[in-house]
Amino acid sequence: MTAYANYPSLEGRPVVISGGASGIGASLVREFAGQGAKVGFVDIAREQGEALAAELGAAGATVSFAHCDVTDIADYQAAIA
Repeated sequence: MTAYANYPSLEGRPVVISGGASGIGASLVREFAGQGAKVGFVDIAREQGEALAAELGAAGATVSFAHCDVTDIADYQAAIA
């Protein structure tokens, strides 16, 4: 059985993750949400991002997804505003 760290200080804290729809980014989104953080994440992969946000939201997590390209500064600023 694997024991995971518990960080109560993350409860209700805002976290923003870029590239959160898949891979390591998605793992970060899941883990921060699992710690009770309010997670906002962005990615260019709209379908994957929306699916992950819906999955975690249905499980009771506070998660928000915005589709954007972080190489476009104006797009990224608008997404996290």
